[in-house]
Amino acid sequence: MYSISNIVLIKKVDYCVWHVIFQMDDQPLEYATDFLYLIKEKKWVINSLITHELTSLMQGNECVYCGETKIACFVSSKEFEIIKKGIIKNGLFKQQIVEEFEFNHEPVSTEILVVNNKAKWDEFASENRFYGNLQRIKSRENK
Repeated sequence: MYSISNIVLIKKVDYCVWHVIFQMDDQPLEYATDFLYLIKEKKWVINSLITHELTSLMQGNECVYCGETKIACFVSSKEFEIIKKGIIKNGLFKQQIVEEFEFNHEPVSTEILVVNNKAKWDEFASENRFYGNLQRIKSRENK
C-alpha cells in the first residue's frame, strides 16, 4: 500500500523546486505534491499533505484511500513520509532532477524536512537560490 506506481509529470517550477504528479498502487487517480531540495543542507523540503490532482478527479477517477473529492487525501497524508520518500527514491525522478546539480558531484540525499508553512517554504527557496547561484559561480571559476 502507498507504492509509487507511476510518475506522470515532473515539472520544474523554480530553482531546485519540482511539482510532481504521480499515481500509487497502480490506481488511475493522480496525486500531486511539491519538492524543494536544499543544496547546502542536503535535505528535501516537503509538506505533510498528499493532494488529489484536480484534473484527474474531474475525469471521474476516485481515490481508493479516502473516497473523497476534496483537495487533500487525509488518509494517505497520514503516510506522507513513505509516499514522498518513494518519489525521492524513484529512478525517473532522480534522473530528471540530477541535471540541476551539475556543480555538485555528491549523491542527492533522501533526508527530508517537513515544512507546512508557506512563508517558511518561500524563505527556504529564496535562500537556496542564493546559495545555488554562489555554487555555480564558484564552479565556473574553478574550471
